[in-house]
Amino acid sequence: MTDKNKKPMRKDYQAIFTKAYALMDEAIIAGNCGECCGYHCCRRRDDDEKRLGMYLLPLEYEYIQAAVATDYELHSQKHYKMPPKIKKMYYIYCHLESGCLRDHRPIQCRTYPFEPHLENGVFSLVIEKEQIHDCPLITRRSEWRPAFIDGIYNGWLELLKIPIIKYHIEYFSKERSAAGNIMINYP
Repeated sequence: MTDKNKKPMRKDYQAIFTKAYALMDEAIIAGNCGECCGYHCCRRRDDDEKRLGMYLLPLEYEYIQAAVATDYELHSQKHYKMPPKIKKMYYIYCHLESGCLRDHRPIQCRTYPFEPHLENGVFSLVIEKEQIHDCPLITRRSEWRPAFIDGIYNGWLELLKIPIIKYHIEYFSKERSAAGNIMINYP
């Protein structure tokens, strides 16, 4: 690489992200979940026309999204609250007016409404009480496809092999537990 501040890409991290994306590519229900809520979590703007976006995981931009994410901001710890060991995070906006590039959607889009949770060395998937999007499928869990749950769980296990992502998950798990913000825990 020509930029002396960039670290060389790690092939093992590339393989981990690629495998996690594949594992997490299962639909939550049969059919299109966006039709249940008018694509509430996939919209570009909120009701006040403010642009909506989301944070990528640490290293997700570098290893997966750099080739496709064209509309993003780079946030630094200097101006935004983030875990102490994480110095920057990419905040991306959906780059299509009519929706996302489904094959390239970020990890957090693939796993919603689940959040990864790591407490006392035990990994689980949780659904938070306080949600930005209030997914209507939470009350319809009997319709969730087992392949979705298994894929999300196994994809996160892959991502936990990357130390900065494990740190990221531990940090937000502690915040979530301290706030009592766990509605459902899937062991």
